Amino acid sequence: MTATSVRPDWSALPAEVRAYAEYRLGSRVTAATTCRAGYTPGLACRLLLEGGHRAFLKGIQQDHPFAPQYVAEVDITPVLPEGVGPQVLWSAAPEHGAGWWLLCLEDLPGGNPVLAPGSADAEATLAAVEQAGKALTPSPLPTAPQITDVVGKWLTGWAQLAETPPGDLDPWAARHLARLADTEQLWQRDAGGETLVHWDLRPDNMMRRADGTVVIIDWTYPHQGAAWIDPVVLIPQLITAGYGPAEAEAAVAHLPMPEAEVLTSFAVGLAGYWENSSRRPNPPGVPFLRAHQARAAAVARAWIAHRTGWN
Repeated sequence: MTATSVRPDWSALPAEVRAYAEYRLGSRVTAATTCRAGYTPGLACRLLLEGGHRAFLKGIQQDHPFAPQYVAEVDITPVLPEGVGPQVLWSAAPEHGAGWWLLCLEDLPGGNPVLAPGSADAEATLAAVEQAGKALTPSPLPTAPQITDVVGKWLTGWAQLAETPPGDLDPWAARHLARLADTEQLWQRDAGGETLVHWDLRPDNMMRRADGTVVIIDWTYPHQGAAWIDPVVLIPQLITAGYGPAEAEAAVAHLPMPEAEVLTSFAVGLAGYWENSSRRPNPPGVPFLRAHQARAAAVARAWIAHRTGWN
């Protein structure tokens, strides 16, 4: 997958971090490959160890602005039911990891799934999302906040843009800005629930196993909510991969789905979040995030136009 983040290489880590990791691994690292997909700037390395064993190591300095996401992943990943997420080999808090949060996982060499229509990867991805929804209900983190309490604050992009409409706003969005702002929060009425949701399903947050099954990785948002959240989050990813909006909705129709008005509102909320966020400066070490969000906003606008028929 194309590089989207600037990540540190294994060789650039402080010597004490490398020494601690090798101590926990029980072996010296003989080769390391940095994985540059994703939209956070932390360490993400595939490691080859003496004797031929492999592992995947990720981490970040304790005072980095993105550290809370890694803390959440250290907390969430070990409690996932078997088969839903990657196997955890070990983890470390900064007091043990020389000032770094570290998470060591099984190595998954199959690459990211390609969600093209009719592909085996698309079928395997849908199966993984279905399995996760069942296995994570009820949530293994029962004290996790409801998604409406966190994400509900984020999906207000159209209302924020309506306060001072940008001159370069897409013409379709500009024509319907007031309607979009009025619609973007209706989804919250039916979003409560006891399913642990990933919220950020994308191909680069999934990996193939050798047997062709798909594993969901990067569990960085400790939210619970309705079982339909993750299947709906997958729809714009399928559209990006080549599905038409109607085809993408049909592909997930066997999974939990909300009523039509709620689905439309969630699509509107996602589009507004991406549109508004794409106009902010890139975070340090993540130079391609805003361009990614601008592309995602365009996909979501096409999805909304399909659902609403607004011209």
